[in-house]
Amino acid sequence: MNTLIEVATATTGVLPNPEPEQPPGTEGVSTLINWLAWGALILGLAGFLCSAGYLAFAAFTGREIQGFKGLVIALIVCVLVGAAGGIIATFTG
Repeated sequence: MNTLIEVATATTGVLPNPEPEQPPGTEGVSTLINWLAWGALILGLAGFLCSAGYLAFAAFTGREIQGFKGLVIALIVCVLVGAAGGIIATFTG
């Protein structure tokens, strides 16, 4: 067991650690991805606001579950868009 730790410690110093670099000619792709991310976030927030309004209206008619579903879906969209932005930022440096 002790030798496995020693081997792992010795090999980690040898592994290269390259700097992330954007491939040439992909600046337009990054811009498109950024615009799509902003659009998805805006649509997610608009969906959240619309679902909140529908939930308030549905409280009078007894259809609260549909408004709640819309809120959950809008929140999931916003979380996924936020996570995707963080992942893309990690890889583009």
